Amino acid sequence: AVLRSHFGSSRWSRSSSIGCPAPCRQAMATQFYDAHFKEGLTVKTVKDVEADKFIAAFAQHLKRQGRFEIPKWADVVKTSKSKELPPSDPDWLYVRTAAMVRKVYIR
Repeated sequence: AVLRSHFGSSRWSRSSSIGCPAPCRQAMATQFYDAHFKEGLTVKTVKDVEADKFIAAFAQHLKRQGRFEIPKWADVVKTSKSKELPPSDPDWLYVRTAAMVRKVYIR
């Protein structure tokens, strides 16, 4: 089992799903994002990543986690009063959530 930090707080929880220590995981994550988002630049914060790429990657992360429950009405709801139809993307709620998370983080 490996200790894992919860969003930078001083609390630690046990995680047996990842086989390397926390510094190793952090280095692997940073290496992946550096290679994926900006070639030759080091990613330090969300502001260093282009908005569309971050939102797409974080929406996929939310979907893979499975902790986010999609409401039954999500396939029929409109996103504004000027729209006539619901969004055509079935994962629109993940994308909307990722965009809001980015906006809250930046502000």
